[in-house]
Amino acid sequence: MFENIRSARQITFLVLLLFASGLSFTAKSQTTLPMDHVNAMLNPKSLGVKANGAPKFAKGIVAGRYMEDGQCAEVSFSKWEGFPLKRCKYRQPDSTVPGGRVATVIMLNPEKELLAKWLVASCVIVKGNTGVKSCAVKLALDIINASGSQFPVAGIVLEDMDGNNIQDAFAFRDGVTVKLQGGTNNNLALDPNTVVLSTASQSGFARIQSTSRQTYKNYKGSNAQDVTGLKWLDVVRVLYQDAWKRGHDGSLPETVEKYRNDLLVAKCYVLMGIQPPG
Repeated sequence: MFENIRSARQITFLVLLLFASGLSFTAKSQTTLPMDHVNAMLNPKSLGVKANGAPKFAKGIVAGRYMEDGQCAEVSFSKWEGFPLKRCKYRQPDSTVPGGRVATVIMLNPEKELLAKWLVASCVIVKGNTGVKSCAVKLALDIINASGSQFPVAGIVLEDMDGNNIQDAFAFRDGVTVKLQGGTNNNLALDPNTVVLSTASQSGFARIQSTSRQTYKNYKGSNAQDVTGLKWLDVVRVLYQDAWKRGHDGSLPETVEKYRNDLLVAKCYVLMGIQPPG
């Protein structure tokens, strides 16, 4: 009998703990977004300064957007209708190609203000009101290193992965590096009818913050969508589009929930070394 009572108490405690966690998450989501932290993230010096006092990253949290420096124009793409996509033809230095290597990519990059709000909202969800600024800085630096906050919808991303002044070419779909039928070809990468064979890696790192399948699953727990195979692309696309639409919805109050980006939140838990409640 005593064992039954003890088990009942343990179950009750677990239910109360889960209920309290849910209330805590709801409270955080409905919290007004702290604009002091957002404004701090809009200051380039928030990411560090050089010895002469100049910011380490002149462009601040949007540092590293080299693909935007090319010739860009508005464009549409399958399953991304209604979003302000940009198709950019850009050039990167390459010791094997006179004048540099050229590629074209279609992107949906967040404006600086939206990115700052995504960063702060992620940290409030993960950290509450403690250490939000340092958390946001750490997440921003991680994004700069991972992608320069560039979200490739389709096309080719050039990166000098080995630091040898030779560009490696990667085909993208829905923010994830993929393998295409026919190979890594610019025309194929920009054609929505090209067959996508698989993600380029098992982890399937998703931009803008390199969230893996497993990181997302750890965050969402039993509420996680099926991310096997190419279904991961659908999940990434829906999550990114949802975060984008809420962030640009002028009818919504300026709360943490409005700027919740689950891909960023999932990665933020990992960076902060905190176990997600899901």
